[in-house]
Amino acid sequence: MPSTPDATIGTLPDPRLEERVAPRPAAHGAAVQAVFNDAARDLPVYSAVHQLWYDVVGDRDQEPGVVLEVDHDDLPWLEAPTPDREWVVVLSSSRWKAGTGTGDDYSAYYKYDLTLRERDENGDLYKTGKACSLRVVPQFSDLNYKDGNSLTLQYGEGTLVRCSTTWADTADEVEGQMLDVLERVLDVDRGRLLTDRDADSRRIAKAEAHHRFDIGWKRQVVETIDQTRELIAYGGMSEIEAHQLRQREGYLEALLDADRWHLLGFERTTYDIELKCYQAAGWADIPREDPAHHPKLEASFAGVDGDGALPHVDDWEEVMSVLRSIVSAHLDWSGVGRDELVADDYQPGPASPEYRYRHPAGRREQLRERFESVSTEIHREALKANTRAVYDILRVVATESGASYDTLEERTGLARSTIRYHVTRLVDVGVAEKVSNPVLVVFPSLAVLEEAEDILRTIYPDDQVDDMKERAEKRRDRREERDDPGTVDDQEESDDQADEAGDGDRGRSEWAYFEDLSLKPHQLATALEREYLDGDEVRVRTDRRTWVE
Repeated sequence: MPSTPDATIGTLPDPRLEERVAPRPAAHGAAVQAVFNDAARDLPVYSAVHQLWYDVVGDRDQEPGVVLEVDHDDLPWLEAPTPDREWVVVLSSSRWKAGTGTGDDYSAYYKYDLTLRERDENGDLYKTGKACSLRVVPQFSDLNYKDGNSLTLQYGEGTLVRCSTTWADTADEVEGQMLDVLERVLDVDRGRLLTDRDADSRRIAKAEAHHRFDIGWKRQVVETIDQTRELIAYGGMSEIEAHQLRQREGYLEALLDADRWHLLGFERTTYDIELKCYQAAGWADIPREDPAHHPKLEASFAGVDGDGALPHVDDWEEVMSVLRSIVSAHLDWSGVGRDELVADDYQPGPASPEYRYRHPAGRREQLRERFESVSTEIHREALKANTRAVYDILRVVATESGASYDTLEERTGLARSTIRYHVTRLVDVGVAEKVSNPVLVVFPSLAVLEEAEDILRTIYPDDQVDDMKERAEKRRDRREERDDPGTVDDQEESDDQADEAGDGDRGRSEWAYFEDLSLKPHQLATALEREYLDGDEVRVRTDRRTWVE
């Protein structure tokens, strides 16, 4: 994930924390994992599942194979199946990242999945709202990666099992489901499993909390997520990734993944948290009275960076407390109350029980600080000395509520490389963002867009559409008079000479041969594809290869 740039605009006012009462967000998806140190046993869990696959399935074309028929009365966490169906556990396999041998002698091991499904009388399998799946992975000392490097065994030899499920309120519930499935599928003693389980390896791999709310409040919730992203980025060097897909047919309305939520007053964590607003695919065709028509706001544990350790299961309540407080606070900031919540088959919506959480107050002051600083940057950029290039770019982005490079090139008359250069600078100082593919240049939020419109109107109050068209034509005419229409040189420093050169720093650019960089080919390709690097930042020699055009 890319880092936000240095906070050149300022710092956030410290938040105030208040005790609040709110409807308790429901737990949703959850996953825990553990290593069973059973390598010395005659048949480790991994080996038992491996053998079961050969005994019951035997051919990957026959996957998944049914390995257990389940009576829901035997499992307290399992409800009765859909009429005319039964619960079964199915087994499937896929190639894993480690194996034995190297080079041509390398042989990959497989990971196995034990998954709960419903089966009808015809043998067809069905997913349901109740999920439970176990992934079984080998943890043996003789395993290595294909390149020959040894597999790291953080918690000793044996079997790693990860259990993923839904609608579990505690880590104990998830661990209980893991043991229930292993006990019944493998006919293994539960006491043996508990003896072999490494206590420190019991880790949280996934946790989620959410509320479903009325669709009429979606825009407010998305705007609140936008504001939070701005504040986190503004408050310091946060690892942050954000996506906004606002198309009506879209599934994901807004997503924010960051590691500095404490800047807003939430508990400091050692892991990333993702906040997203999303809806079911095809929600627009679902009747409004159906809960699936309405969006969810969900906060989830989004993993750790590098070699950091996952949270221990003993920290489950702390993790869920942070996730729930983030959901509740954002709904409060959006104006979504208990009456706006929507119930479904798995959570009671407006009838959710109350809980207490620490609510970060002072958000208005934080937003004002951020808003004023962005306004200052818009003023500064639009009034760049000797040029109206940036003003014209900002004006098009404001007028169009977001503009592609093609639109900016057409409306401003600036060279594509000049537009990329200025847009990159605007992104670096927090005035603009680049979203989607192809790139769309936008302001960070609707509030900033509205402020930008007011600022741009006051800077040059007499500037009309025809004036910008005239500037655009003059820029194109000046480029056509040069030998290379795509060239941007240091003579283009003002409106009088051609105001599309951007900064004088262009003349002091530093270049290096690719072979002298630590960058790998695939990293360069990814950087270009995702536009972390612009097209005018990479050069390719074309006179040695006829196929390079």
